[in-house]
Amino acid sequence: MEFKAAIFDLDGCLYRGDTPIEGASKALEELRKMGLKIMFLTNNATKTVEEYTDKLNRIGIECQKEEVLTSGLATSIYLAEKYGSVKVLPIGGRALEEELRRMRHTVLNLRENYEAEFVVACLDFNFNYEKLKNACQAIYRGAKFIATNTDPTVPIENQLIPGAGAMVAAISKATGRRPLVVGKPSRIIMSIALERLGVKGYETVVVGDRLDTDVKAGWKINALTVLVLTGATSLRDLERWSGVKPSLVLKSVGELPEALKRL
Repeated sequence: MEFKAAIFDLDGCLYRGDTPIEGASKALEELRKMGLKIMFLTNNATKTVEEYTDKLNRIGIECQKEEVLTSGLATSIYLAEKYGSVKVLPIGGRALEEELRRMRHTVLNLRENYEAEFVVACLDFNFNYEKLKNACQAIYRGAKFIATNTDPTVPIENQLIPGAGAMVAAISKATGRRPLVVGKPSRIIMSIALERLGVKGYETVVVGDRLDTDVKAGWKINALTVLVLTGATSLRDLERWSGVKPSLVLKSVGELPEALKRL
């Protein structure tokens, strides 16, 4: 089948930390020559769209701002489309706040938790008890709880570090509330991505390093799913996995163009 678009995860798929995956740049260049539209889709909301665009170009991967979608921006878009401009208490960093303001939401500080209509949580490198307490107080008062994602870990150069799921779990445990998750594997972020690309799910290749987010998200939209072994998932993990299996398993994204040509 001739595919029209490819959606790529970032951490563990195209780079680890600030180190690009070998062959990633060349593979993307080849896919563009093959006529595929490209989207960079990440659950990591610790950078803005502009910052991810700069990072990708800096490490040698060609990228336009319009090709980047983060779970932070997707959450902001979702809120705007469903509720209009709302008051949000963000549990995250500056990037999440900027993406919320991009869609004209009101960003509250911790002391304003009583005004919150929504609490939005993502990976927060400065997460502490004060943030946990204020998020919970807002939710106790009726604010809706949204998570940009619940990834348990984030792959960096030679190790894994705790992901947004750790912060989300703390808030969930204290409030007894399960959040609405916007990022992968939710259909919400995938629907936004497909709309931006102007393609159908079955015309798309979804590439990533996680079975529970990337592969599952691709499966939900009937895409060809590709698991790469450069991030959070090993072959041993795949053997033990009882959920949805990937369509293809590759050592790295560098093998993708030739793999698609063989289909």
